[in-house]
Amino acid sequence: MAFQSSRRVVYEGDAGFSTGARVTGADGEEGNLIYTGPGTGAYERVESYKYVGRGGSYDVQRKREESIFSVWCLLIPLVLIAIVVAVLVIILLPRPARVTTTPIFANEFFVPPATSTMPFDCKAGYWNWEKGWSGAKKQFCCDYEGRGCPVLTTSLPFDCDAGYSNWQNGWSDEKKNWCCNHYSKGCMVVAVQTSLPYDCHAGLSNSASGWSEGKKMWCCATYSLGCPSTLPYDCDAGYSNWQAGWSGSKKNWCCQNANRGCEVSLPYDCDAGYSNWHVGWSSAKKHWCCLHHNRGCPVLTTSLAPAQSCQLWGDPHVKSFDHTEYVFYRQGDFWIVKSDELQVQARFQATEWTKENDKTDYASMTGLVVSGSLINGRKIEIAPMENNGQITCDGRAILHGFGEDACGAAKLKYGAEGMLIDSAMSSLPHRIVHITLPSGIIIQANRWPNFMNLMITMRPIPGQDGVCGNNNYDKSDDSGKQVHERFGQGVQHPSELLFKNKIPLQLPTSVLPTKKCPPEKRHHAEATCKDQLSGGWALAECMSDVCAGDHPLSQPQIYDCHAGVSNWKAGWSEGKKKFCCVATNGHAGCQ
Repeated sequence: MAFQSSRRVVYEGDAGFSTGARVTGADGEEGNLIYTGPGTGAYERVESYKYVGRGGSYDVQRKREESIFSVWCLLIPLVLIAIVVAVLVIILLPRPARVTTTPIFANEFFVPPATSTMPFDCKAGYWNWEKGWSGAKKQFCCDYEGRGCPVLTTSLPFDCDAGYSNWQNGWSDEKKNWCCNHYSKGCMVVAVQTSLPYDCHAGLSNSASGWSEGKKMWCCATYSLGCPSTLPYDCDAGYSNWQAGWSGSKKNWCCQNANRGCEVSLPYDCDAGYSNWHVGWSSAKKHWCCLHHNRGCPVLTTSLAPAQSCQLWGDPHVKSFDHTEYVFYRQGDFWIVKSDELQVQARFQATEWTKENDKTDYASMTGLVVSGSLINGRKIEIAPMENNGQITCDGRAILHGFGEDACGAAKLKYGAEGMLIDSAMSSLPHRIVHITLPSGIIIQANRWPNFMNLMITMRPIPGQDGVCGNNNYDKSDDSGKQVHERFGQGVQHPSELLFKNKIPLQLPTSVLPTKKCPPEKRHHAEATCKDQLSGGWALAECMSDVCAGDHPLSQPQIYDCHAGVSNWKAGWSEGKKKFCCVATNGHAGCQ
């Protein structure tokens, strides 16, 4: 509250004296001198206050003390309330369960008690856990054995579809190399054969308006480049009855662009006189029909030169044409069959599955290339299923699904039927490629997710050799040691390499597992191999062969399968029975 001061003057003179004087107060108001009675003495000034409203400066010190006191009166209760609330929150909120963590080291996992029944076997099917296991099994095995856990993937460094129409000018060298190696896109062509009528990479980005019709049709049919949105004819449709069912224009177009339906341009009719081709055909016709239609091919006498098979499976084990067995654990690019007529190379690499499960660096077959003069130098390449693996003819992807196709004189069939080379893979879906070549050569490749098995069936080609042996019916020169000495260093000359690039040679360093060589054989194998290692034969490869009992054998005898055939069961030896059973394709000597 506020007060306003006023003043009065009191006379202290004689009694009853009054002067009528006036006095002015601090607020400007005038007052009169009044008589105060006798004997009061002189005048004096007395200050007084009256209320004029709220505020003002009256009693300032007291006002400040009251203000501070009011603040504390509000603050202290608020602080006390906050403390009480915090205590209640701590007491009433549920506490998290206490978790004791134990560090997990490699190969050290929690194992449930032996008496309990495990709901899943985390070793069964582990090589294909991503696609083959259920979600419950993945979760269980990840929690208890550290297997089947989800793996974060990183993005690919390049998108090989983006800008592909102008890859030659628009892509960097790094992208070209990466896309070529992984998707067969952007591969640089070092040289173009002069015999080809067109360079299908020149002007590809402007093929629609810049190429002639002839170049478009040829490049489309040969390399699937520059193809119009719709081809004028489907040269596969109705091919079994092309002579009567195709129109003349379709025959001409398919003959020029797909080598099908040709009537007058072919130098020989390989159906005419086929029943007597041995005597009635000229050498030139035999050669041409053998290359183009697998007819009229020279063959050796069956009883003296039967077809034999070479098999490769696993990491890999090799059963040669001459029936010796050995392992080829090393990594690199190797000749499987080396000759002018037939050239087969395989790539051996250690897979992640082998490293993790077998704890070894032993290789498996991860790539296959077939070429040679039998198919006029065309190149067939086959890869496993993973990482967008493909089947290609001269770099062009074919057989995206089950079906049939051709690559020059080679006929390819892709399906689920065929021999199971490795019985350990029987539970997986079968994806088998059959390649039929002139001279009756058959190549079978079993494609699995991350590796392949291989079988080659053929009669001997003079001078042939390779990891499959020399196919001369003599076991004594195709032991594991001898084959490693001849071909263990891989493809030596870059000009001979059929793959796009070469991987380095790497000998196995892992100790041979007990399951491959039990303790009772290990000491003998080590002692034997230490004296025989030469020419790059690795200790693990030698020990595996010794433990398996593979040793060079004497040259087998060649038998006359016609002599004594009427009494073969009683009159032939076991060796002759086995030989003639194979030599006559099951017609004689088979038990």
